[in-house]
Amino acid sequence: MSVEHLSPEAMAALVDGELSSRAEHRAKVHLVHCGECRAEVQLQRKAAALVRSMDADVQCSGRLKQKLAAIPQMVEEARPAAHFGVDGCRRPESIVDAVDLALRKLQRRQK
Repeated sequence: MSVEHLSPEAMAALVDGELSSRAEHRAKVHLVHCGECRAEVQLQRKAAALVRSMDADVQCSGRLKQKLAAIPQMVEEARPAAHFGVDGCRRPESIVDAVDLALRKLQRRQK
């Protein structure tokens, strides 16, 4: 049996509290069964705590600041694409959306 590990992005989002409650639950269930991912998440938590505890001014270039400031807009623009699968097919966003899609498919088949 192969174990799919959490991606580094998922680990960082878990540590930063950025996962949805459902995704957080799945990640935590995985951590119960996977010591390798659990150890990596613990390291990331320690690193995050260390960075938060530092009392130093961090200097960065104006270009880096611009790139960091653009991230929220890039995420917002990419968000609608998240509801489409790799095959280009639309994925339902909610149970109501799933039922609506199913009804439309049935109506097309009956025509």
